Amino acid sequence: MNQKYCKNLWLCLHFQQLPVEIFTRESTNKPVVVTARQRIVHMNQVASASGIRIGSSVDTAYILAGDLVCFERNEEKELETLQHLGQWAYQFTPNVSVKAPSSLLLDIKSSLKLFDGIENIKTNINQGLQRLGYSAMLGVHQTPLAALLTAKTATTKKVTVKTALTETPVDKLDIDQHIIEGLQRMGVHCLEDILDLPQSGLARRFGALLVDYLQRLMGEKADPQQLISERPDFSSEITFLSDVTNLESLVFPMRRLLQELSDFLIARQIKVNHFTFKLSHREHSPKAFSIYLAEPESDAAMFLLLSQLHLDKIHDVQEIDSLTLSADRFFSATSLSGDLFHGTRFQQKDGRMTGLADRENNNRFFNILRARLGPDACFGLAEANDHRPEKAWKIVSQSMQSKRKESSSGENPRPMFLLPKPRRLRLHDGQPWFNGSLRLLQGP
Repeated sequence: MNQKYCKNLWLCLHFQQLPVEIFTRESTNKPVVVTARQRIVHMNQVASASGIRIGSSVDTAYILAGDLVCFERNEEKELETLQHLGQWAYQFTPNVSVKAPSSLLLDIKSSLKLFDGIENIKTNINQGLQRLGYSAMLGVHQTPLAALLTAKTATTKKVTVKTALTETPVDKLDIDQHIIEGLQRMGVHCLEDILDLPQSGLARRFGALLVDYLQRLMGEKADPQQLISERPDFSSEITFLSDVTNLESLVFPMRRLLQELSDFLIARQIKVNHFTFKLSHREHSPKAFSIYLAEPESDAAMFLLLSQLHLDKIHDVQEIDSLTLSADRFFSATSLSGDLFHGTRFQQKDGRMTGLADRENNNRFFNILRARLGPDACFGLAEANDHRPEKAWKIVSQSMQSKRKESSSGENPRPMFLLPKPRRLRLHDGQPWFNGSLRLLQGP
């Protein structure tokens, strides 16, 4: 074949255990199975060691393992998790494609130099997935379908990329079962045998779809992928194997989810000023609470402190079986740079980071107040569109005040407030004085 469309390098992440891992992100020694129509379709390693097999009935599984944990398969949740993992993988390349039901495709050619080679990319991905509680088989090839096929058939046996692809058994190809059976009756047992046959004969016998698949697989034909949106989105869930009745027990899973959010924000170079927790149970309506920050942040420790303060105020939740964290409003992270000697005794008096610590302390104080007293407890002042000085200001929330600061043009300055009676300023050496020397910034 003329491999005309093999200019990119694709990395496939195949989540073979995704139907189980969406429920078992927390490590467990219990056997866990996923069922469909009362039959076992997926299970973890502990369940397999107990003698449970794919296709067994639920009753048989309970006989083999008395402490069995059983979940009904949730394909919608699997797709949501796959999309979340696609957002996470955006840190390695902007070209990420979701291949339902259990794979991601990453075009990493432009990222090789950034990460100093493909092995570093693989290592970072495996370590990141392990922290998230997922596992994936990795496959690398020059076309999307070839990378996907390599990941699905990945083994520990060391073979070259080309050999691993051409030696793929026919029954592992993503083609209809009747085509597989027809090829096997012809004595064709691997991809290499198919490629030796003329395409015209394959098209006449098995249809044009088989030839189209082979051409895209081998790079003879273009195979454009639908990439995920560059707009960030975060949603992560932890499912508990047994019901949680003590809300204090949620601190550890909350810390884990918030660290995920912080890592996501840092990787994408963004911040967030609002996120939401949802406490769910299969027999009750969910309970949700939101955290609002004075300024966009990416600090997991601050997130956890505010979440704990809000969690202490919840008394109407009896039991929980899953915890979800979501955020959808993001802001670009801006870095503040000072002079070369910032933080030392040689620091310039007009260094641009002067007062940054005070600002962070103020934000921390406002965040704690809002978490304890509610989002309306803290407010600021802003200009109002009125010609009368005594009416030229108004009370606004902290978030609105931040927006007005960003949009304020500084034109048409006016007093923010007036004293009931004018107060005469004292003069010292010809300079106005009020609790210290005053300096005229603008006007009259």
